[in-house]
Amino acid sequence: MREIVPRVYAPHQTIVLERRKPLRAVLNAAVVGDTTVGYLRYGTEIRMIPAPLSSCYHINLPREGFTESTSGRDSIISSPGRAAVFSPGQPMTIRWSPDCAQLAVKLDRGALQTELESALGRQVSTVRFDLGMDVTNEAGRSWLAALYLVLAEIERPESGIHQPHAGAHFAGLLMTTLLFAHAHNHSEALRRPVGAARPRAVHKVMELVDARPEEPYSAGDLAAHAGVSLRALQAGFRRELGMSPMTYLQDVRLARAHAALVEAEPGEVTTTEVAYRWGFTHLGRFAAGYRKKYGVAPSQTLHRSP
Repeated sequence: MREIVPRVYAPHQTIVLERRKPLRAVLNAAVVGDTTVGYLRYGTEIRMIPAPLSSCYHINLPREGFTESTSGRDSIISSPGRAAVFSPGQPMTIRWSPDCAQLAVKLDRGALQTELESALGRQVSTVRFDLGMDVTNEAGRSWLAALYLVLAEIERPESGIHQPHAGAHFAGLLMTTLLFAHAHNHSEALRRPVGAARPRAVHKVMELVDARPEEPYSAGDLAAHAGVSLRALQAGFRRELGMSPMTYLQDVRLARAHAALVEAEPGEVTTTEVAYRWGFTHLGRFAAGYRKKYGVAPSQTLHRSP
């Protein structure tokens, strides 16, 4: 465990504090884009002394037991309702209770910085999060829901999350929801009202989506293409079309998938193949969105009577 866990997450020293109990360690982890998500327990009381983080952020959320965490001059007790969020450059210690089991998330520093700069439309200094994050309030639950979605998709062998481009989108979802859900040194800038992008920027994105809707765009990709901040693009789309850029992208993809299913010959394709062809990585959401838009399941369109 002293060899493997630091290799998966970040270098640290592990000290066993309770030697009368046997070590019952479990580590399940997976890499998704620029993130690592996993479940970790030791089964006995330990203290971790990590080296100050340099290239990543860490979020630890106990599902059982508790931890006592320090980062710089701050310290908290984490429990199933409160996560610890560690930022780069701070000395850290983490004491695990004997019964502690945690969800452990590592986010790439550069990727998270890019997500924030895309949202604000300008370069920013290093993001410094508050150490404690409440996951029982509305904002915290939004991040937790994103994490549970990622964990659930990892367990599904057929999920698009296992494709490199799709995995990057799931990683981006974890980062974006964290930036909006938890306090940091740029939170005020994110809350500040922003002007809407001009119609020309909106139409530029619409032309891109209409031409190649199957590409694995993120909201940040669309904003970068338009040359505006993400929030300005979102405001512009709401003003011009009454929807977000990603909703417009989904509508175009659904229309292309619908046309493909209508035109397909029996036995020629499957609904899964059509979904993946037009950029859908979550089959359940594809089916739900399709039914909402067209009133039937994708399979009903595909297997319609002649």
